[in-house]
Amino acid sequence: MKLTLYSRYRNSAGQRVRTALNIKGIDYDYVGVGKSGDISKEDYRIVNPQGLIPTLVVDGEKVTQSTALIEFIEENFDGPSLLPDDPVARARSRAFGQVIACEMHAVGVGRMRRHLADEHDMTKDDVRRWYEHWLHDGYATLETLMRQRSAPTPFCYDEKPTVGDLYLVPQFFNSRMFEIDLSPYPLLCEIDERCRALPAFDKAMPENQPDFPGKLDGWR
Repeated sequence: MKLTLYSRYRNSAGQRVRTALNIKGIDYDYVGVGKSGDISKEDYRIVNPQGLIPTLVVDGEKVTQSTALIEFIEENFDGPSLLPDDPVARARSRAFGQVIACEMHAVGVGRMRRHLADEHDMTKDDVRRWYEHWLHDGYATLETLMRQRSAPTPFCYDEKPTVGDLYLVPQFFNSRMFEIDLSPYPLLCEIDERCRALPAFDKAMPENQPDFPGKLDGWR
């Protein structure tokens, strides 16, 4: 299969997919979206009418949404599994990732913050307090889930990184960019550190992407 990934260096959903591809050892072409990339946001809507990234083009066919893409990669390529062998741990790893994708990531995206400011007259400080409230609510849930494991594992639910870890690392990266205090979540911090030490995760980091502009900006 010929794979082309449309993403952006600071796109956390794309970072999940990049990490999955790296763990499997899959070669792919990278197309950066945005002013520092290969294609403008306006032209990208021809690829994905919703305008959201990432999109994976598989032999000319376009597939969107990071969770669907990670499942596609798991189902169609050899290499280390992105899921635990134990069926309960497998479901829990998926659920862990969906807490991030559905409840934490969704409230922090730029279009959401801009809407709150423009349509509801919220100041930048108001938006940040709103964002931090839901972010810490999510992290507290995830930390509790890690404490409740029947047996601790080096990564979220296995001896190796699985789906939950793929979602955690980009979310932690964004939180550090926004100067969020992560010290109340020691188990999550330990897992994130172990993941980032692995080549598959490091290669997927924003600063290692072709469209990285040379600096990172946080809250904006």
